Order: sequence, then structure tokens, then C-alpha cells
Amino acid sequence: MTIRCFLAFPISGKLKEKFKHILRDLQDTRADVKWVELENIHLTLKFLGDIEESKLEGISSVVRECCRSFAPVTSYLTELGGFPDMRHLKILWGALDDSKKEIEGMVEVLEKELAKLGIAKEDRPFKPHITIGRMKSSAKLKDLIHAIQQITFEDTTEEIFDKIILYKSTLTPQGPIYEVLNAFE
Repeated sequence: MTIRCFLAFPISGKLKEKFKHILRDLQDTRADVKWVELENIHLTLKFLGDIEESKLEGISSVVRECCRSFAPVTSYLTELGGFPDMRHLKILWGALDDSKKEIEGMVEVLEKELAKLGIAKEDRPFKPHITIGRMKSSAKLKDLIHAIQQITFEDTTEEIFDKIILYKSTLTPQGPIYEVLNAFE
């Protein structure tokens, strides 16, 4: 049996509150977006995909060992953007500051160590971001882009990332359900 799972930093406190206000402002545009539920907002470090249950203990051991060499990271929201770009918006995200490349460095270590277990490395370069919505259509896209441009980032609400979570992700018609399988300080 396989379990769809990923590794992520949970978002809490003041940064989650900031996202609550951003989401409210963007939802007011009535753009055709499937918004991520506030309780599901997180910073994905590594999407593992469908993993055999028998491999979960090995994955947990690797992540636990990697975390021994990681220090907590402090970051803050720097901008809103989208993949592939704002004119062809499919995924809407909030970017986090990683100017010291601490988060990127953690991901590189995790990728390298998990590859030893046969978990494929990500092809694309890592960019610390928090997905907040997925476009369903381009309806009201201009209004959404205008609202995004009005949001300022003078308030550098910091988040301290000191725990990596191994999440199980169950896809449902109502949206994903995340369950904590393990936590690593």
C-alpha cells in the first residue's frame, strides 16, 4: 500500500494571520481560484509522492538525522507571485526570504539523502514559496492581479521554522486532507 506524502514547514502565528488577511483581500476579487484552506498553508520542502508504507520509517530516519545538522531558520514573506508567470497564472504563491540560502541548503541536503533511498530528486530549482491558490479559469484575472499589486510587504512578519513535518496527503473532491505522520525538530 502507498501513501501520498511530502515534507514541509508548517506555518503558524503571525505569518498565518498575515496570510488570512491577504487571502481575504484576494478572495474579494471573486477571481476563479481554488484557494488553499488557511489550516493547510505550509512551505513544501520535498514532495515525496506515493511512497510504500514500508519506506516511511527509512524516510523518517533520514529526515531525523538531517535535522540534527539544521538550525532553526527565520524568514518572512517578500512578495506574491505565480507560476508560470503573472500573465499565465496557474498557481498563486507567497515567496519567502531565503537570502542566506538556509532553506535552499536544507532542501539540497534532504534531496541528496533521500535519493539514497531511491526517491527521485526534483528537476526544478527550489524556490521557497507557499502555494495559496490554483486558478480554475481566467475569470476576473485582471482584478486579481490588481489586488496582488496593491499588497505591500513593509511588514516583515517573521516566521521561525524549527520543525519539519512528514505529512500524509489524501486528495478528496473538497480538497486535500493533511495528516501529520511525523515531526522532526
